Amino acid sequence: SSVFFFFILLTFWTACSHCAMDECEDDLGRAQRCMPEFVNAAFNVTVVYCVQTGVTGVTKSCHLCDARDRRQHHSAVYLTDYNNQMDTTWWQSQTMLAGIQYPNSINLTLHLGKAFDITYVRLKFHTSRPESFAIYKRTREDGPWQPYQYYSGSCEKTYSKVNRGFIRTGEDEQQALCTDEFSDISPLTGGNVAFSTLEGRPSAYNFDNSPVLQDWVTATDIKVTLNRLNTFGDEVFNDPKVLKSYYYAISDFAVGGRCKCNGHASECVKNEFSKLVCNCKHNTEGEDCSVCKAFFNDRPWRRATAESASECLPCNCNGKSSECYYDPELYRATGHGGHCRNCADNTDGPNCERCRDNYYRDSAGSRCFACSCNPVGSLSPQCDDRGRCSCKPGVMGDKCDRCKPGFHSLTEAGCSRCSCNPSGSTQECDVQTGRCQCKENVEGFNCDRCKPGFFNLDPQNHQGCMPCFCYQHSTVCHSAEGYSIHTITSTFDRDAERWSGQQRDGSAVNVNYSPSTKDISLISEDYYPVYFVAPEKFLGNQLVSFGQNFSLNFRVDRRDSRLSAEDVVLEGSGLRVTVPLIAQGNAYPEEDTKNYVFRLHSTSDYSWSPSLSAKDFQKLLHNLTAIKVRGTYSEKSAGHLDNVSLVSARRGPGTPARWVEKCTCPQGYEGQHCERCALGYRRSQPELGLFSPCDPCVCNGHSDTCNSVTGMCDCQHNTDGMSCERCKDGYYGDSTVGTSSDCQPCPCPGGATCAVVPKTKEVVCTNCPAGTTGKRCELCDDGFFGNPLGIASPKRDCKACQCNSNIDPNAVGNCDRETGECLKCIYNTEGFFCDRCKDGFYGNALASNPAEKCKSCSCSPYGTVGRETSCLQVTGQCRCLPHVTNRDCSACEPGFYNLRSGKGCERCGCNPIGSTNGQCDIVTGQCECHPGVTGQHCERCEVNYFGFSSSGCKPCDCDPEGSMSAQCQEDGRCECRPGFEGVRCDMCQENYFYNRSNAGCQQCPNCYGLVRDKVNQLRQKLQELQNLIDNLDSDEGVVNDKAFESRLKEAERAIMELLNEAQTSKGMFNVREERLRWFGHVHRRDTGYVGRRTLRMELPYLLKRLGNLNNTLTTQWNRHKMDADQIEKIAKDANDTSTKAYNLLKNALDGENKTTNNITDLHKKFNDAKDLAKNLEKQANKVRAEAEEAGDKAMKIYANLTGLPSFDTKSLEDEVNKIKKEATELDKLVDKTDKEYTELRDDLRGKETEVRKLLEKGKTEQQTADQLLARADAAKALAEDAAKQGLKTYDKAKDILNNLRDFDKRVNDNKTAAEDALKRIPGINATIIAANQKTRQAEAALGNASADAAEAKSKAEEAEKIASAVQKDSAKTKADADKAFNDTMKLDSDVDNMMKQLGAAEKELEKKKAEADQDMMMAQMASDNAKEAEDNARKAKSAVRMVLDTINKLLRQLGNIDKVDQSKLEQIEKSLKDAKDKMAGSELDKKLQDLDNVAKSQEDMISDYDRQIREIRSDIENLNNIKDSLPKGCFNSAALEQP
Repeated sequence: SSVFFFFILLTFWTACSHCAMDECEDDLGRAQRCMPEFVNAAFNVTVVYCVQTGVTGVTKSCHLCDARDRRQHHSAVYLTDYNNQMDTTWWQSQTMLAGIQYPNSINLTLHLGKAFDITYVRLKFHTSRPESFAIYKRTREDGPWQPYQYYSGSCEKTYSKVNRGFIRTGEDEQQALCTDEFSDISPLTGGNVAFSTLEGRPSAYNFDNSPVLQDWVTATDIKVTLNRLNTFGDEVFNDPKVLKSYYYAISDFAVGGRCKCNGHASECVKNEFSKLVCNCKHNTEGEDCSVCKAFFNDRPWRRATAESASECLPCNCNGKSSECYYDPELYRATGHGGHCRNCADNTDGPNCERCRDNYYRDSAGSRCFACSCNPVGSLSPQCDDRGRCSCKPGVMGDKCDRCKPGFHSLTEAGCSRCSCNPSGSTQECDVQTGRCQCKENVEGFNCDRCKPGFFNLDPQNHQGCMPCFCYQHSTVCHSAEGYSIHTITSTFDRDAERWSGQQRDGSAVNVNYSPSTKDISLISEDYYPVYFVAPEKFLGNQLVSFGQNFSLNFRVDRRDSRLSAEDVVLEGSGLRVTVPLIAQGNAYPEEDTKNYVFRLHSTSDYSWSPSLSAKDFQKLLHNLTAIKVRGTYSEKSAGHLDNVSLVSARRGPGTPARWVEKCTCPQGYEGQHCERCALGYRRSQPELGLFSPCDPCVCNGHSDTCNSVTGMCDCQHNTDGMSCERCKDGYYGDSTVGTSSDCQPCPCPGGATCAVVPKTKEVVCTNCPAGTTGKRCELCDDGFFGNPLGIASPKRDCKACQCNSNIDPNAVGNCDRETGECLKCIYNTEGFFCDRCKDGFYGNALASNPAEKCKSCSCSPYGTVGRETSCLQVTGQCRCLPHVTNRDCSACEPGFYNLRSGKGCERCGCNPIGSTNGQCDIVTGQCECHPGVTGQHCERCEVNYFGFSSSGCKPCDCDPEGSMSAQCQEDGRCECRPGFEGVRCDMCQENYFYNRSNAGCQQCPNCYGLVRDKVNQLRQKLQELQNLIDNLDSDEGVVNDKAFESRLKEAERAIMELLNEAQTSKGMFNVREERLRWFGHVHRRDTGYVGRRTLRMELPYLLKRLGNLNNTLTTQWNRHKMDADQIEKIAKDANDTSTKAYNLLKNALDGENKTTNNITDLHKKFNDAKDLAKNLEKQANKVRAEAEEAGDKAMKIYANLTGLPSFDTKSLEDEVNKIKKEATELDKLVDKTDKEYTELRDDLRGKETEVRKLLEKGKTEQQTADQLLARADAAKALAEDAAKQGLKTYDKAKDILNNLRDFDKRVNDNKTAAEDALKRIPGINATIIAANQKTRQAEAALGNASADAAEAKSKAEEAEKIASAVQKDSAKTKADADKAFNDTMKLDSDVDNMMKQLGAAEKELEKKKAEADQDMMMAQMASDNAKEAEDNARKAKSAVRMVLDTINKLLRQLGNIDKVDQSKLEQIEKSLKDAKDKMAGSELDKKLQDLDNVAKSQEDMISDYDRQIREIRSDIENLNNIKDSLPKGCFNSAALEQP
């Protein structure tokens, strides 16, 4: 009953343990206990069983129950498989026969793979339960086996345990018990053994608080040891059958429990090593969630319970550490056990909550810094919460590391007090030695004297002493006595006191004087500034105003001032400095009057730009030429000026002006400022004026004095020069010897100068009269002739040689120096004066142009008489052989050839009928023949040609099938084969037909004879009609009207009879029609067959054509006769002209040589006239022959009219008219296209002109950009100077910081001054930011780059000034100086960026220029395309005209119908086809399409050009707008600081 109750309790505990334990947080997100699900830990887990022999179990044989291996298949899988009551499986051991009995035992080991909380172990035996067996467990895989429970019928004997013992409260609850409850032999099968891990354990009801039981239920491995079988005792007989019946058999082995996670995980998973581990929560980790994570050690690790999840809490290290450990003592003391390690930022404590010793926390409270108290100057190494140490007397600084101002020598006792001159020192001394820190121009231990080159120790002077000016001739000076302070003023009480106005470009404007306010004013219409210009009393030598103040009162009408770097301008001595109005601590101009003071000094503290040295600034004031004060700062807003004053000095009583110098001059100088050269001294560089050094006069002993300014000596003893270094003109000698006889008169005519040869000491004249030369001017110079001394001949002056410019002026010896004869003629000239051409040359030797002078005759050796090389001097005509022409005899006359024979040219001898023009090849003599004509002289027809005439020979064109040979007779008739006839033998004879199967003409059948007879009768009548017509046109006599009418009636009657007979023959034709139908395929050459319908239709037409033919023949004959008469008349006129020319030529032969050219021309004209006459004669003969031939052809055509075939002329005419119409329209279209192209080209020329103008404008803009670039380069140079000045300032500040390091450390003792300085730093930073903003605005002003760069430099100087001022006031001055330097470098970088932008603009302009060039190129391409289109149009037009000519020719041929025969019709068809082919071959459609495409492309290109031109114009307009909108300067730049 107790077992049953315990199983109920166990079941309830298991169920409750499983309730709501699958999540580690509740619905509100709070941590709670969680456990994995309850499982059978043994299910499908591999079991290893071992057989142990002996009581001690030393010997054992272990086996792996592996069903996959047949050799190890002991069915151990049946131990942990699914237990099915219907199909029971079991594991079975070996039998007792094999020794399975006590003391041998069997071990079944179950490896769970991880720690589990075990609830029960259950075994179900298939045989009877063993008499003795035990259950063991171990809590870790490598730990010892611990007994869980013993089962035995002999507990004491087998296991030394009391049977059915129990555990009392307080006893060891981890001891194993023994019971005989399950050791009975019955039941023989199916007996269960269930072991509960908590049964009989007193603390089972308080399990969460019992670590002993928590460890008791923990197991990683379970082992069951089977020690003794249950038997009936019959094994003692050792019957094998009996022994085999005893063995162990178990059907089920179950282990109930949960994956052990100590309440901190709801599941177990496999890790990367496939090992089962807990998926830990609650900031825990480990296989069993048995430890806290690294940074979660604020309380000890605990197992989760139902009351508390006991999650691990993070350590509190205040963000200074990521490491901690659990500190039990700290946990007991504070309730928090997390102790932090390796605290950062110099913190310490369990929670990194405090600073380490001798450290302090900064104001932000985030970091701790070392106190770093100076061990010598501080009283303690610990500082307060602000990092300040406790200092000794005279010591200051947060770290007590420097002396207070006015103290020095830091020791254990503190610092000693300084003793410095207040006028020459900064009231500071060296912290080590006590040496005072002097002003820039002061020296001495106590800073009580000026440095050499300086004077006037003044407490008001930031540099202590003023530099000596002395016009840079002396560095020793002192204060002059007798000078008092004098102020030059303008109060404007009565008028403007000669103040004037001036714009930036220098143009003058009037100032406005106000009697009421007693001031002057200026107003500007725009933003460009206007300046007040000071009158004369403020100008001139204002040297004594150096270091003094220039002050004024100023106000504006409207406070929107745009300041600049050039508000106050000083000019003089070629120098110029400017300063902003708000520099030197001045305020911004407002409506109220403000006083502005400017110190005239060279130090950078006063912001004059560019920075000048003291000497240069004094040099500017020495000759002050202009003082300008900017009067306007905004558009249409006036500026008012009043109470202008300039502090100066003058001699007289009053307040002493100690800044006026008195110089101690070196030798050679005199005056208060060493401004004069002493007697006997001169200015070595007069252009420097009073600044020029004075050197002793150098006069080589010929003067004692010289001009002090120019150094010119008062020379004596016939000397000359600045230093009397040479003799006067007309004298010679060495004036540097220094005696009075150094210079002697020259022995030369006309007062010429002379010189002495150094080596020979010979006197040589050096300036002889023109045209003479020689040591004594006794010879004529080269290029001159004469006898200047009259030696051996009368005296003649030297004159220039006259060689007509036919000499080389650089050559020597061009003419004889005595006679003047030219000796070196050039340009192929000769003669005494080079006035004629050489032999073999001709031309005008006196021509001014060398190209028009003498040229080579170049006579041809083949055509010249005797191969002469000379020619006529004037014309250059060579003497030619017979029938040779041209000036150089290089060609044969027309109609002659064979020039190279050397005997003259031979006549061509061309046949006038067979040749085209009587000309022949100039080398071979071959004449140019008509078509079909051959022979050197064109005297015969070619083979297979006939009809030798002026138009050439015609091809025989004999039919190869019907003719005997290809050669024809003289009349063109071919020799025919039998059965053939016709001129070409291309027709069958009558009563013959063409047989295609058997080539040739065959005789027709006999039935055709009737038709032939009838046709012959008709022919006879036609012949009679023809005779009648012949008689009408014969020359036998004149036919009277009656006879003519009679004959005409007779002809009409004959024709009517023919017509009637033809109609009568109709019936006979119908009878024969069927028999003759098979002749329908006969070739057209078989013209013997004539149809009755054709004959009836063509007979009236033939009669009509006969009348037309008669009229045509008559007209043509008359026309040829008129042409012959006209040609004869022209030939007669030509003969008369040639006769006149001959007579004229004969008369001209009596003239002089100068008419040779006319004779040649006349001779040529005579030859031309003769040739013309011959040609005209030949043409007359040709025309006469053509007329005769035309008459013959007309008769032949008339004779052959009976064989004229039928053709449709109307269709041909219609087609020709159609082609002509299309050609006319095409011609009109071409003209229209040509006109459009011309208009397009004219328009394109206008566009091209615009593009060229734009290109020129682009070039102008390029030049403007170049100027801007130059100005930007200057600006960059100024900015670089500013950067260098900033570097120099930085180095100076660094040196000051190094030299006064200890002294600077005392500054913080003066709290008020330091805090004031710190308060000023944000204002300084804001001012610097404002300056940067203004500078970025200035970058856009390209047109005022120089002013902007000057302003940038001014800002750099102000930054330097700020650095110096802050250096004196606080310990953070170095950082401010660095910031000022960085700002200066930034300004330089901004200027560089501006340069880059300008470079980009220049590149853009270059790109535009390149685009313009490309546009020009494209325009040129368009022009080329247009020209090509024009050429195509011309070609198309020419092609059209050719086609029209062909059509007209066809029309003319159709008009001359009397010449038409079968061959002519074929020619017409061929010509018409050729015309069509030409029309097609000319590709007019394609060319028109090409023209349209070209026109379209040109329109597109013009559109593109227009677009690009608009873009270029837009860009140029934008550039102009930008240029116009740029201000002349940036007038609103703020200073870096207001002191």
